[in-house]
Amino acid sequence: MSFICLLLAPANPAEAAVQMNFQYVLSNFSGPVSSQWAKMAADLDRGEIYAFDPHEKEVRIFNEHGMEIFSFGEDGQVNGASDLAVAEDGSIYILTSLINANTFTRLNYRGEPVAEIQVKNLPADMQDFKPSRMEYARGALYLLDGAGLKILMVDTDGLVQAEYNLQKQFESLAAEQDPEKKKGQVIDISGFSVDNAGNMYFTAPMLFSAFRLNTDGTLEYFGKAGSGPGKFGVVSGIAADSDGNIFVADRLRSVVMLFDKTFQFLGEFGYRGYAPDNLVVPDDIVLDNNGKVYVSQGAGRGISCYRIIRE
Repeated sequence: MSFICLLLAPANPAEAAVQMNFQYVLSNFSGPVSSQWAKMAADLDRGEIYAFDPHEKEVRIFNEHGMEIFSFGEDGQVNGASDLAVAEDGSIYILTSLINANTFTRLNYRGEPVAEIQVKNLPADMQDFKPSRMEYARGALYLLDGAGLKILMVDTDGLVQAEYNLQKQFESLAAEQDPEKKKGQVIDISGFSVDNAGNMYFTAPMLFSAFRLNTDGTLEYFGKAGSGPGKFGVVSGIAADSDGNIFVADRLRSVVMLFDKTFQFLGEFGYRGYAPDNLVVPDDIVLDNNGKVYVSQGAGRGISCYRIIRE
């Protein structure tokens, strides 16, 4: 395994520098595992990473050292799936709404289906809800309808606990940015994650913005279009660590940007290329409890692992 150290120059000279150590690409005994914009989930207790490749229709599980230890999907367990999540007890949840709207499947740790779960007591204004992303946090599942700009929080039996309709806020933001250009424009949510405190994070590429929906219901956003450091091209994956620092992937610029909890830009890493530490069209991001950052990529580049070190 190679370890490449990159220095992220602080946006504010008074801030401490940040080091980014490239660790490895998730692999098996044949070498790096190829995948195309895989969706990921982290088993925080075991340090394992679950990667679902929608093109291969397979889930691969990697240990804390980046080596594949198990896979499933060849028997059709994940056909029609769009995302996955992992709970503390080892249960695996597969979002299967591409086949049956508002349905997800619980599998055991071997990838064997245990139960098909239908979302219950769907609110009246959510009858057209069509989730495409799923996250697990604090004993609940968070389902995102990226095109409909809606989020549902449900328990693991499918009972709705909370709903969030972001349409009006997004339309207002689009009008503020450029009323003429944004008129009639289709806005959707791309990246999506939930931190350990229950705050939700998502990106809207057409608005060149990233968002944090706090547990008190307040919505905050940041971002500015551009091609320079800290600017947004086509933003995708997003995740936050336990200190509130936010990682945002940009497909167009092929970087991952790092912001603090007040949305101040700290630095970025990756850049398009084929060196081990480079990124090619990065997409999903997940963090574990050991300071590692996992980034899925396009062009069959698989999933790269980095470690953030703050001086």
